[in-house]
Amino acid sequence: MSHVRDPGRIRDLSAAIASGALTAEALVRRCLDRIAEVDGAVQAWIDVLAGEALIQARALDAEPVKRGPLHGIPIAVKDVIDVRGLQTRAFSPSRAAIAPASADATAIAHLRAAGAIILGKVHTTEYAYFSPAPPTRNPWDLTRTPGGSSAGSGAAVASGAVPLALGTQTAGSVNRPAAYTGTGAFKPSTLSIGGVGIVPLAPSFDTLGAFGQTAQDAAWLAAGYAADHLGLRRPPSVTPRIVVLQDPMIARLVQPGTAARVEALARGLEAAGLPLATAAAPVSLEGILATHRQVLLAEAGRTYATLPRHQVSPRLAADIDSGLAIPDPVYHAALRELARARAAFWAGFSPTDLLLLPAAPDVAPADGTTGDPSFVIPMTALGGPIATLRAGLDGGLPVGALLCAAPGADARLAGFLFSELATELDL
Repeated sequence: MSHVRDPGRIRDLSAAIASGALTAEALVRRCLDRIAEVDGAVQAWIDVLAGEALIQARALDAEPVKRGPLHGIPIAVKDVIDVRGLQTRAFSPSRAAIAPASADATAIAHLRAAGAIILGKVHTTEYAYFSPAPPTRNPWDLTRTPGGSSAGSGAAVASGAVPLALGTQTAGSVNRPAAYTGTGAFKPSTLSIGGVGIVPLAPSFDTLGAFGQTAQDAAWLAAGYAADHLGLRRPPSVTPRIVVLQDPMIARLVQPGTAARVEALARGLEAAGLPLATAAAPVSLEGILATHRQVLLAEAGRTYATLPRHQVSPRLAADIDSGLAIPDPVYHAALRELARARAAFWAGFSPTDLLLLPAAPDVAPADGTTGDPSFVIPMTALGGPIATLRAGLDGGLPVGALLCAAPGADARLAGFLFSELATELDL
């Protein structure tokens, strides 16, 4: 039995629901059947709201006017995001006895208003940090990691159990697991998604992100919870220049198979009519990686200063203490350095540029690690929206590529993903 299945494109599912060819109830039942079929092996799900989802679906099917593209579409939710009536455990013993959420997170409320159906909760790493990893397996190879920290989100979509899933990204926790599981992702600009009901880690970076079978699908989900001023619901039509980003760290770490697939993707975009260029990173990605690490530690320490260390993993406990040991002046200097690096980096590119680079140095490694986030973290720290595009297979395992825009250019990136060209290329 294959543990990988395409759950369908949102444009197709939405059109079928709008025409009456598919009901929301039938789609939910399809998802529930697939969960029963594969999740014993994949282990993406924690809570499945079968009864509640079916009730929501029937109510949505009875509405004479559809609410939009997410009407009747089931969604999985990473277990750091509040869903009314469910515990938000963040895969930590410290939250094992926490009371069920009394209200939905703001983003969940917006998605319900858009007609989305919350199908349940999926696994994460502890507090959406690096470790320990949950029991979730990569549907492409059950001996390999789906990545982290949004492990369950990527695996749920890749296994065909749900068309869309919510994740969060502080370092590389949306874009990297999407690459490892052969799915698409869209992370809006850092700090652009407000509201309450999400377990924090490092608030300067924590951002709600989206998974779908393609990056276009993920962008549909992001449009359902993003603020209107980001322009995701009605993005402009754009013809971007694709810039293949070069940097010594990428050249040193990237493996031949991944490099070849990302290069082939770039040439495919060029052959489809997009201008293609190559440029060196104006600021060292390795330097940004180090500064991001300092800010993350400082903020995680301050966020969880009173968290009992014996109730969390040794690594998280040690890093909270390391973060608390960073003096405020050093933390503030790191924030200033990041702001300087962002300005210098994006000044090197045109507003119409979209940057292309590998999502990870290699395909998903063996289970027990969440993989190498070295390529995603600098782009997260640089603040702009990031999509994960599927770049093919290497040795039978997915390769992903990052497509990045400047901070605030979410509509430009979404405009490309929603374009006829991106649809034809199934991006």
